[in-house]
Amino acid sequence: MSIKNQYNMNNVQFKPEGQLNEINVQFSHKAQLGRPVNPNSARQKRLATAPGKKTGRPVNPSSVRQQRLAELEAKRIANGGTIKRGRPVNATSERQLRLADLAARRAAGTLKRGRPAGSGKKANTAKKVEVVVVGTV
Repeated sequence: MSIKNQYNMNNVQFKPEGQLNEINVQFSHKAQLGRPVNPNSARQKRLATAPGKKTGRPVNPSSVRQQRLAELEAKRIANGGTIKRGRPVNATSERQLRLADLAARRAAGTLKRGRPAGSGKKANTAKKVEVVVVGTV
């Protein structure tokens, strides 16, 4: 029997629900995207003995990024849960005054919407020029 067929047979025979329950590892049908979990592997046994322990790279609390995140969290707490981002708005600028005026007129219902209607049909005011060609025929 070839290795490929043997791998496929192992894949079909492997039923993780019962084997993983014996060692207190949760099984989910949604999480079965990659290769099957081997419940007898050293990693699965290690994970089963310490279920609350986080895996992955440990966090260095004295790193520049962690200090920056701590400062941001302190700012967030001091400002009531939000951090202002970006350029602050100048309330006395021409644009902000215009936007405030538009908002006030919109709230009052006096803001005209759309483009101006115009005065109706436009008269043809272009001068007509007649061109006369003088020459021999």
